[in-house]
Amino acid sequence: MSTSMMVLVLLMVLIICFALNVPIVFSMALATTAAVFVSSGAVPDVMMPQYMMAGANSFTLLAIPFFMMAGALMESGGVSKRIVRFADTLVSHQHGGLSAVSIIACAIFAAISGSTPATAAAVGSLTIPEMVQRGYDKSYASAVVAAAACLGVIIPPSTTMIIYGVTANVSIGKLLIGGLLPGIFLAILLCIVNFFWARKLNYPIGAKKSNGERWAAFKEAVWALLMPVIILGGIMAGIFTPTESACVAVVYGFIVGFFVYKELKISDIVPMMYKAALNSSMIILLIAVANGFGFILTMCQVSETVATFLLGLTDNGLIMFWLIIVLYLILGTFMDTTAIIMLAVPMLAPVVATLGVEPIHFGVVTVCALATGMATPPVGISLFATCSTAKISMAEIVSKILPFLAIMIVGLFILAVCEPLVTILPNLLVG
Repeated sequence: MSTSMMVLVLLMVLIICFALNVPIVFSMALATTAAVFVSSGAVPDVMMPQYMMAGANSFTLLAIPFFMMAGALMESGGVSKRIVRFADTLVSHQHGGLSAVSIIACAIFAAISGSTPATAAAVGSLTIPEMVQRGYDKSYASAVVAAAACLGVIIPPSTTMIIYGVTANVSIGKLLIGGLLPGIFLAILLCIVNFFWARKLNYPIGAKKSNGERWAAFKEAVWALLMPVIILGGIMAGIFTPTESACVAVVYGFIVGFFVYKELKISDIVPMMYKAALNSSMIILLIAVANGFGFILTMCQVSETVATFLLGLTDNGLIMFWLIIVLYLILGTFMDTTAIIMLAVPMLAPVVATLGVEPIHFGVVTVCALATGMATPPVGISLFATCSTAKISMAEIVSKILPFLAIMIVGLFILAVCEPLVTILPNLLVG
């Protein structure tokens, strides 16, 4: 059987499964199985389980369940309300101050949870009702949280960065450190848009907090703020690897929740472990299946064909980078972030590397672009998480989130141009 027939069957089955709304992991598994079936023995049946096991058998992937568990511990341990209170003392007296609190709180909580849904739920459950009570439109309050929660996979620690690093075979430590400045940069852009729009809508301004109130809020939140410092500091100092840092984060989250804030209970542990295990198993199963899927693509030289086609469009690295960002944004409207990484990155990363784009730069901007897709209808996970938290329909959020999406897209193209904004910290701090 020719490789062209294998590719045709692979793509046809994949498209049919997508059209039938089959989950991505089963779509890829069925497509791969169909391609092996029509290969007439060219691909031995035993090879696919071997490739799947090889894809999942990675020490680095252990960081995913540990970071998820750490985020759950901090989320349930009273961390989010202390972060919100601290952010409130800083900016609540500005135009759109309370919505800016949501953005800052999301950025800080992102540095703890590494998860967009967790960030949306933890911060949104506190700030959305408060904004509505103070006169904000509920759709606007929800849109702010949905946009800012996307920072959850950009600011380290980030499970999406780990998945990208494993897929593209680049330094996860550098990716995590590289996401720090872009995450802060995008948070600032969101705050700027929020300031002008909230002033236009004449939302109320809160009372300015005293330095004493700020110090008291900081002291309560300092244990939460120390977590990203410990994680990133340990990686940069070479004390532990990113995977080991995830274990440290779990221990730290347990200590803070039980012995410092004293809001965790023993009965909370099993549900949190179950949720972390369930979410992690879904991701790791997808990685395993994608490894077999990728083998078929490699065997049929699909990656080389795609690379030749893209290089035929332009030999300018920056233009190619921008085209790929546009592709990510389009894919993000109807595909899951992890699926996009599994399908697209193995083909696209070598192309931009050929044109001189730095791998860490490309990786971080890729994650930023996919994070933007999380707030893009119709399948943005940040939108779903926020709608569930705020008890509001997606249609009510969409019109209010457009300016925030627009500024994030502008930020993406700026990050693509300004490589040092991404690479300066990894190059300085990670060997």
